[in-house]
Amino acid sequence: MCRRSRGLARGAGRAARGGLALGLAAALAASAAPARAEPTIGDRARADKLRLEAGELVASGRPESACPKLEESDRLNPSTGTKLELARCREATGRLASAWALYAEVAAAAEGAGDARQAAAARQRAEAMEQRLPKLAIVASAEVQALPGLEVTLDGVDARGLLGAARPVEPGKHRVAATAPGVQAFSREVEASQPGQLVEVRIPALQPELPAHDPPPAPIVERRASTPYGERPDPIHRNLMWVTGGLALAGIALGSTFGGLAISTWDKVENAAPTACRDPARYRDCARPVPALSRRAMSYATVSDFSFIAAGAALAGTAVLWWTLPPDGPRASARVHVAPGVLGGAVVGVF
Repeated sequence: MCRRSRGLARGAGRAARGGLALGLAAALAASAAPARAEPTIGDRARADKLRLEAGELVASGRPESACPKLEESDRLNPSTGTKLELARCREATGRLASAWALYAEVAAAAEGAGDARQAAAARQRAEAMEQRLPKLAIVASAEVQALPGLEVTLDGVDARGLLGAARPVEPGKHRVAATAPGVQAFSREVEASQPGQLVEVRIPALQPELPAHDPPPAPIVERRASTPYGERPDPIHRNLMWVTGGLALAGIALGSTFGGLAISTWDKVENAAPTACRDPARYRDCARPVPALSRRAMSYATVSDFSFIAAGAALAGTAVLWWTLPPDGPRASARVHVAPGVLGGAVVGVF
């Protein structure tokens, strides 16, 4: 008698736990279902057509193609019959946790409608699914549950209704997250893979958010005090000015040197012409060394002329650079004048 009583008690306990799990699933499904308007005649016709097509696919061994049609049919015209077929379809495709939830929803709905036969069949399938699946329980203290704005999710889906209860889940990895305003978020990934395995995820006391750190102070950049004369000149600009100035001076020096050589050579030609040339005035029919000295003097003069021309161009470039140079101090006085040169003249500047 005692054994029988204990057996009955165990059976009652299992039934109570099964009923609790099924009731939890039904409550979650009911809370998740959005309120919608009554389906139109067109929606019902479309839903019936999709349900027939899904039945043909299941009969031909293609449940993976039938499930989307049943989902759309239930969306257009929700019914326990369509949900029951969808649960069987998901069971056939290996989505056992989803099938369990639908079986539980159908069982609760059928009981409410007084359809004991359909309720018993759906409950039996739900209990069978439950034996083949691992379970996951989310546990949180009363302090955590009392946090204003608390959100708890399982794989991104609202799971506030799962707190404190074990729910069958698909084998594999699952992520539990909890957030609330003003506290640090909680997130944990767990794996539940064995049938009947119970995995518990405990949400700890959520700590207040850390105060935002102030950004590091900007580095202090020491700025050079501006001179009363303006910005300092570009060093490339200034260096180029010095280069052109140096070229001008070198050209003047070279022109002067070769100009002096040309003059001294022409002096030698003039001294030798009266005795070495038949026509000294025109330097014609001259004997050596007058022709060689004459050619040398002309060469010296040519080099001198080109040197002065180059010096003049460089001096002009220097002047342009000087006048476009940003001031960094009082500008020196500048004077430019023309000085007589060896073979014409020279432009001389003083800066």
